[in-house]
Amino acid sequence: MPAREDLWPAILEQIQRTVRPQQFDTWFRSVQLGGYSAESMTLQVPNSFYHEWLRRHYLETIQEAVLQVTGRRPAVEFVVRPVPASEETPVAEPLPRRRERRPAAPSPMSPRARDYYPTDWMSRLNRYYVFDNFVVGASNALPHAAALAIAENPGHAYNPFFLHGGVGLGKTHLMQAITHRLLDNGPEMRMLFLSCESFMNHFISAVQHGETERFRRIFRGLDAMFVDDVHFLARGTKEATQEEFFHTFNALYNAGKQIVLSSDCPPQELTRLEERLLSRFKWGLVARIDAPGFETRVAILRHKAQLHGRVLPDDVLQFIAEHIDTNIRDLECAITKIVAFASLVNKPIDLDLAQQALRDTVHHAATALTLDDVVRPVTQEFRVKLSDLQSKRRTKSITYPRQIAMYLARTLTRHSLQEIGRYFGGRDHTTVMHACDKIERLRKEDPSVDATLDRLADQLRRRRDRHDG
Repeated sequence: MPAREDLWPAILEQIQRTVRPQQFDTWFRSVQLGGYSAESMTLQVPNSFYHEWLRRHYLETIQEAVLQVTGRRPAVEFVVRPVPASEETPVAEPLPRRRERRPAAPSPMSPRARDYYPTDWMSRLNRYYVFDNFVVGASNALPHAAALAIAENPGHAYNPFFLHGGVGLGKTHLMQAITHRLLDNGPEMRMLFLSCESFMNHFISAVQHGETERFRRIFRGLDAMFVDDVHFLARGTKEATQEEFFHTFNALYNAGKQIVLSSDCPPQELTRLEERLLSRFKWGLVARIDAPGFETRVAILRHKAQLHGRVLPDDVLQFIAEHIDTNIRDLECAITKIVAFASLVNKPIDLDLAQQALRDTVHHAATALTLDDVVRPVTQEFRVKLSDLQSKRRTKSITYPRQIAMYLARTLTRHSLQEIGRYFGGRDHTTVMHACDKIERLRKEDPSVDATLDRLADQLRRRRDRHDG
């Protein structure tokens, strides 16, 4: 039997001979040996998802490998361990150009049918959005692991997979990563990746041209369907559209086909959707992507810089991560701006240059109005308390100033609908949308409302300008 320090590498080598390379890289690279005796072996895994997946799918593989190496068959136990950031954030090489593929489109197909079957959908995929380019951290570890499992076993691992989170946090990246992997493993699969708005438009086109049956044969005959921004279904769509989506969902689910959906909020906040549709969204796995923490932001920045062919000093990465904490898109914009500025002035990238390049961005982030800033003049204007605005009370004396505050927060701050809703007593984003629509309508109809909003907005802008000065 190998020495203690050589035991797990020898077992891994044996496992590597019996599983596919992608399976090995996905499920075994992050596993470490915790303890070993003739009776038991403890393996440390990154999270509970790995714990369950390895136990259900690879326990016998591990036990057989242990037997081959040690001649014994101890009981194998899995223990979740915290994963250091350095292990969670691998850096990948730039993605090579992908081969062009054509989807297996139904045939024959009339010219009008092509209006609602987007045969060029693969050309719209971002070739950067693959698993190797997704930086994993505490904020997205579960969605990432689930996406990998789906790519390995579509229709069975987690179905449906409902992914939700704020703008620019990686939902579309993960969805397209699954799509790319499925195309690599089974290019003959019939699948579609499209936005919810696109699904709605294709259905309306089919209805207008009397080709709903053909539409149904196409969409209900898919092996996998990916619908981005499914929350658009809740924005004033006709009952017929929700009805069609419901039956499409049912047909695919009952046939064991993979369904992946993304939204800016969890199912329970899509209050304008039919209850039967919401219940189906919860049948599989509902996973949330949060904003990345500091360590993950640093890792993302390092990865983005390498994609630009640059290696940025640690103090530059930390400076950006400290001052930009909104989403991944803003981090990427910061890297692009610094690289472009360095090229323009022909200087190496250091902390001073980064501070110059991001002077306006960082200054704006530091002086932007907060939700507390917005609420303060509203509570004074209407003589209410913050606790009233955040309560469940719905009397007119509370509801109206609450809606005013939501409207100002939406128009004068950088906060999302979800963040505003959570601030005002945990309300969902549709409540904020309704408040903004109502106040905007009142502003046009009632000059006194318009005057009040102008006065409050002026107070807030003066406060921000004083802060800037």
